[in-house]
Amino acid sequence: MRTIRTIVVDDEPAARSRIARLLGQDPEVDVIAECRNGTEAIEAVRKHRPDLMFLDVQMPQMSGFDVVTGVGPDRMPFVVFVTAHDRYALKAFDVEAVDYLLKPFDDDRFHLSVDKAKRFIDMRTNTKLTGKLMELVRDHINTRSKFTEVFVIRDKGREHKVAVDDLVFLRAEGNYVHLQTKERHHLHRVTMNNVQEELDPERFLRIHRSYLVNSAHVRGVRYTGNNEFIFTMSSGEHIVSGRSYKEEIAQRLKDQGEA
Repeated sequence: MRTIRTIVVDDEPAARSRIARLLGQDPEVDVIAECRNGTEAIEAVRKHRPDLMFLDVQMPQMSGFDVVTGVGPDRMPFVVFVTAHDRYALKAFDVEAVDYLLKPFDDDRFHLSVDKAKRFIDMRTNTKLTGKLMELVRDHINTRSKFTEVFVIRDKGREHKVAVDDLVFLRAEGNYVHLQTKERHHLHRVTMNNVQEELDPERFLRIHRSYLVNSAHVRGVRYTGNNEFIFTMSSGEHIVSGRSYKEEIAQRLKDQGEA
Protein backbone atom coordinates (compact mmCIF):
# COMPACT_ATOMS: atom_id res chain seq x y z
CA MET A 1 0.00 0.00 0.00
CA ARG A 2 1.29 3.45 -0.88
CA THR A 3 1.79 6.11 1.78
CA ILE A 4 0.95 9.77 1.17
CA ARG A 5 3.13 11.80 3.52
CA THR A 6 1.04 14.76 4.63
CA ILE A 7 1.52 17.95 6.65
CA VAL A 8 -1.33 19.89 8.31
CA VAL A 9 -0.87 23.64 8.82
CA ASP A 10 -3.41 25.74 10.75
CA ASP A 11 -2.99 28.26 13.56
CA GLU A 12 -6.24 27.07 15.20
CA PRO A 13 -5.69 23.88 17.27
CA ALA A 14 -9.26 22.65 16.81
CA ALA A 15 -9.14 23.05 13.04
CA ARG A 16 -5.71 21.40 12.88
CA SER A 17 -6.91 18.50 15.02
CA ARG A 18 -10.03 17.93 12.92
CA ILE A 19 -8.08 17.82 9.64
CA ALA A 20 -5.58 15.39 11.14
CA ARG A 21 -8.43 13.24 12.44
CA LEU A 22 -10.15 13.12 9.05
CA LEU A 23 -6.87 12.28 7.34
CA GLY A 24 -6.37 9.49 9.86
CA GLN A 25 -9.47 7.80 8.47
CA ASP A 26 -7.61 7.13 5.21
CA PRO A 27 -5.18 4.20 5.46
CA GLU A 28 -3.08 5.61 2.62
CA VAL A 29 -2.41 8.93 4.38
CA ASP A 30 0.30 9.42 7.00
CA VAL A 31 0.24 12.75 8.86
CA ILE A 32 3.93 13.35 9.48
CA ALA A 33 3.70 16.87 10.97
CA GLU A 34 1.21 19.37 12.35
CA CYS A 35 2.27 23.02 12.18
CA ARG A 36 0.91 26.06 13.97
CA ASN A 37 2.25 28.75 11.64
CA GLY A 38 4.02 29.46 8.37
CA THR A 39 7.52 29.26 9.79
CA GLU A 40 6.93 25.76 11.16
CA ALA A 41 5.36 24.77 7.85
CA ILE A 42 8.38 25.81 5.79
CA GLU A 43 10.73 23.98 8.16
CA ALA A 44 8.56 20.84 8.06
CA VAL A 45 8.46 20.78 4.26
CA ARG A 46 12.24 21.15 4.03
CA LYS A 47 12.77 18.44 6.64
CA HIS A 48 10.17 15.84 5.60
CA ARG A 49 9.62 16.44 1.86
CA PRO A 50 5.90 15.60 2.07
CA ASP A 51 3.63 14.63 -0.81
CA LEU A 52 0.69 16.73 0.34
CA MET A 53 -0.04 19.70 2.58
CA PHE A 54 -3.35 21.02 3.96
CA LEU A 55 -2.56 24.70 4.38
CA ASP A 56 -4.56 27.43 6.12
CA VAL A 57 -4.58 30.70 4.16
CA GLN A 58 -4.95 33.21 6.99
CA MET A 59 -2.33 32.88 9.74
CA PRO A 60 -0.49 35.45 11.87
CA GLN A 61 2.75 36.90 10.44
CA MET A 62 2.84 34.59 7.42
CA SER A 63 -0.07 33.59 5.15
CA GLY A 64 -0.46 30.32 3.32
CA PHE A 65 0.62 32.03 0.10
CA ASP A 66 3.77 33.26 1.87
CA VAL A 67 4.50 29.65 2.78
CA VAL A 68 4.29 28.64 -0.89
CA THR A 69 6.73 31.42 -1.79
CA GLY A 70 9.04 30.53 1.09
CA VAL A 71 9.23 26.84 0.18
CA GLY A 72 9.76 27.44 -3.51
CA PRO A 73 8.44 25.48 -6.52
CA ASP A 74 11.09 22.76 -6.44
CA ARG A 75 10.22 21.54 -2.95
CA MET A 76 6.55 22.44 -2.79
CA PRO A 77 4.22 19.46 -2.25
CA PHE A 78 0.69 19.39 -3.61
CA VAL A 79 -1.46 21.82 -1.61
CA VAL A 80 -5.08 21.96 -0.49
CA PHE A 81 -5.80 25.45 0.81
CA VAL A 82 -8.21 25.79 3.73
CA THR A 83 -9.90 29.07 4.64
CA ALA A 84 -13.13 30.67 5.80
CA HIS A 85 -13.00 33.26 2.99
CA ASP A 86 -13.78 32.52 -0.67
CA ARG A 87 -12.04 35.67 -1.94
CA TYR A 88 -8.73 33.80 -2.03
CA ALA A 89 -9.97 31.05 -4.37
CA LEU A 90 -8.65 32.44 -7.65
CA LYS A 91 -5.24 33.20 -6.15
CA ALA A 92 -5.10 29.66 -4.77
CA PHE A 93 -5.49 28.19 -8.23
CA ASP A 94 -2.99 30.69 -9.64
CA VAL A 95 -0.36 28.91 -7.53
CA GLU A 96 -1.67 25.54 -8.79
CA ALA A 97 -3.41 24.38 -5.66
CA VAL A 98 -5.01 20.95 -5.84
CA ASP A 99 -8.18 22.20 -4.17
CA TYR A 100 -9.69 24.98 -2.08
CA LEU A 101 -11.65 23.99 1.04
CA LEU A 102 -14.02 26.65 2.30
CA LYS A 103 -14.80 26.52 6.02
CA PRO A 104 -17.09 25.21 7.34
CA PHE A 105 -16.79 22.07 5.24
CA ASP A 106 -18.36 18.68 5.91
CA ASP A 107 -16.56 15.34 5.99
CA ASP A 108 -17.68 14.35 2.49
CA ARG A 109 -16.31 17.55 0.96
CA PHE A 110 -13.02 17.01 2.79
CA HIS A 111 -12.63 13.47 1.47
CA LEU A 112 -13.32 14.72 -2.06
CA SER A 113 -10.26 16.95 -1.66
CA VAL A 114 -8.17 14.00 -0.53
CA ASP A 115 -9.34 11.97 -3.54
CA LYS A 116 -8.48 14.83 -5.86
CA ALA A 117 -5.02 15.12 -4.31
CA LYS A 118 -4.48 11.41 -4.84
CA ARG A 119 -5.21 11.82 -8.55
CA PHE A 120 -2.58 14.55 -8.79
CA ILE A 121 -0.07 12.40 -6.92
CA ASP A 122 -0.84 9.42 -9.15
CA MET A 123 -0.17 11.51 -12.24
CA ARG A 124 3.16 12.64 -10.87
CA THR A 125 4.30 9.15 -9.95
CA ASN A 126 2.90 7.30 -12.96
CA THR A 127 5.93 6.50 -15.12
CA LYS A 128 3.75 6.38 -18.24
CA LEU A 129 2.76 10.02 -17.81
CA THR A 130 6.03 11.88 -18.28
CA GLY A 131 7.47 14.93 -20.02
CA LYS A 132 5.20 17.17 -22.03
CA LEU A 133 2.16 14.94 -21.59
CA MET A 134 2.34 15.41 -17.82
CA GLU A 135 2.45 19.19 -18.22
CA LEU A 136 -0.50 19.21 -20.60
CA VAL A 137 -2.68 17.12 -18.29
CA ARG A 138 -1.93 19.25 -15.23
CA ASP A 139 -2.47 22.45 -17.22
CA HIS A 140 -5.86 21.17 -18.33
CA ILE A 141 -6.94 20.29 -14.79
CA ASN A 142 -5.74 23.60 -13.35
CA THR A 143 -7.39 25.59 -16.14
CA ARG A 144 -10.73 23.86 -15.54
CA SER A 145 -10.34 24.38 -11.80
CA LYS A 146 -10.16 28.16 -12.20
CA PHE A 147 -13.89 28.13 -12.84
CA THR A 148 -16.49 27.43 -10.19
CA GLU A 149 -17.77 23.85 -10.26
CA VAL A 150 -20.05 23.97 -7.21
CA PHE A 151 -22.06 26.85 -5.76
CA VAL A 152 -22.56 26.75 -1.99
CA ILE A 153 -25.86 28.40 -1.12
CA ARG A 154 -26.63 29.27 2.50
CA ASP A 155 -30.32 29.69 3.29
CA LYS A 156 -31.82 30.02 6.78
CA GLY A 157 -28.85 28.35 8.42
CA ARG A 158 -28.71 25.48 5.95
CA GLU A 159 -26.11 24.88 3.26
CA HIS A 160 -26.98 23.65 -0.23
CA LYS A 161 -24.46 22.59 -2.84
CA VAL A 162 -25.37 23.09 -6.49
CA ALA A 163 -23.10 21.59 -9.16
CA VAL A 164 -22.77 23.93 -12.14
CA ASP A 165 -23.23 20.99 -14.52
CA ASP A 166 -26.76 20.60 -13.11
CA LEU A 167 -27.67 24.22 -13.85
CA VAL A 168 -30.08 24.64 -16.77
CA PHE A 169 -29.96 28.42 -16.72
CA LEU A 170 -29.26 31.40 -14.46
CA ARG A 171 -31.51 34.46 -14.25
CA ALA A 172 -30.83 37.83 -12.65
CA GLU A 173 -33.31 38.80 -9.93
CA GLY A 174 -32.32 42.12 -8.36
CA ASN A 175 -29.35 41.55 -6.05
CA TYR A 176 -29.64 37.78 -6.54
CA VAL A 177 -29.19 35.23 -9.29
CA HIS A 178 -31.81 32.50 -9.72
CA LEU A 179 -30.02 29.15 -10.22
CA GLN A 180 -32.34 26.76 -12.03
CA THR A 181 -31.82 22.99 -12.16
CA LYS A 182 -34.30 20.47 -13.55
CA GLU A 183 -35.62 19.71 -10.08
CA ARG A 184 -35.58 23.02 -8.21
CA HIS A 185 -34.07 26.48 -7.96
CA HIS A 186 -31.93 28.44 -5.51
CA LEU A 187 -31.30 32.15 -4.99
CA HIS A 188 -27.63 33.09 -4.84
CA ARG A 189 -26.69 36.55 -3.54
CA VAL A 190 -24.37 37.71 -6.32
CA THR A 191 -24.63 39.89 -9.42
CA MET A 192 -25.05 38.36 -12.87
CA ASN A 193 -21.81 39.92 -14.10
CA ASN A 194 -19.85 38.47 -11.19
CA VAL A 195 -21.33 35.02 -11.50
CA GLN A 196 -20.58 35.01 -15.23
CA GLU A 197 -16.90 35.53 -14.45
CA GLU A 198 -16.97 32.40 -12.25
CA LEU A 199 -18.34 30.14 -14.99
CA ASP A 200 -16.54 28.47 -17.89
CA PRO A 201 -17.43 30.49 -21.03
CA GLU A 202 -17.13 27.32 -23.10
CA ARG A 203 -20.06 25.85 -21.16
CA PHE A 204 -22.22 28.90 -20.34
CA LEU A 205 -23.50 31.50 -22.80
CA ARG A 206 -24.90 34.93 -21.97
CA ILE A 207 -27.96 35.34 -24.19
CA HIS A 208 -29.63 38.23 -22.38
CA ARG A 209 -28.62 40.77 -19.76
CA SER A 210 -30.71 38.68 -17.34
CA TYR A 211 -29.94 35.15 -18.61
CA LEU A 212 -27.03 32.73 -18.80
CA VAL A 213 -27.74 29.29 -20.28
CA ASN A 214 -25.85 26.04 -19.87
CA SER A 215 -25.03 24.81 -23.39
CA ALA A 216 -25.33 21.20 -22.27
CA HIS A 217 -29.00 21.78 -21.41
CA VAL A 218 -29.98 23.57 -24.64
CA ARG A 219 -32.35 21.33 -26.59
CA GLY A 220 -33.09 23.69 -29.46
CA VAL A 221 -32.46 27.19 -30.80
CA ARG A 222 -34.74 28.98 -33.26
CA TYR A 223 -34.18 32.37 -34.87
CA THR A 224 -37.41 34.36 -34.88
CA GLY A 225 -36.22 37.44 -36.69
CA ASN A 226 -35.83 40.91 -35.20
CA ASN A 227 -32.39 39.84 -33.85
CA GLU A 228 -33.94 37.39 -31.37
CA PHE A 229 -33.49 33.66 -30.74
CA ILE A 230 -35.69 31.31 -28.72
CA PHE A 231 -33.77 28.79 -26.62
CA THR A 232 -35.57 25.59 -25.58
CA MET A 233 -34.04 24.18 -22.41
CA SER A 234 -33.99 20.63 -21.03
CA SER A 235 -36.32 21.71 -18.22
CA GLY A 236 -38.95 22.82 -20.74
CA GLU A 237 -38.48 26.59 -20.48
CA HIS A 238 -38.36 28.75 -23.60
CA ILE A 239 -36.03 31.73 -23.20
CA VAL A 240 -35.98 34.65 -25.63
CA SER A 241 -32.55 36.17 -26.15
CA GLY A 242 -31.74 39.87 -25.97
CA ARG A 243 -31.35 41.63 -29.30
CA SER A 244 -27.92 43.01 -28.41
CA TYR A 245 -26.60 39.45 -27.98
CA LYS A 246 -27.37 38.35 -31.55
CA GLU A 247 -23.79 38.38 -32.82
CA GLU A 248 -22.38 36.46 -29.86
CA ILE A 249 -25.13 33.83 -30.10
CA ALA A 250 -24.76 33.49 -33.87
CA GLN A 251 -21.00 32.98 -33.51
CA ARG A 252 -21.48 30.29 -30.86
CA LEU A 253 -24.01 28.47 -33.05
CA LYS A 254 -21.64 28.69 -35.99
CA ASP A 255 -18.76 27.28 -33.90
CA GLN A 256 -21.01 24.41 -32.86
CA GLY A 257 -22.14 23.77 -36.42
CA GLU A 258 -25.72 24.76 -35.70
CA ALA A 259 -25.94 27.82 -37.89
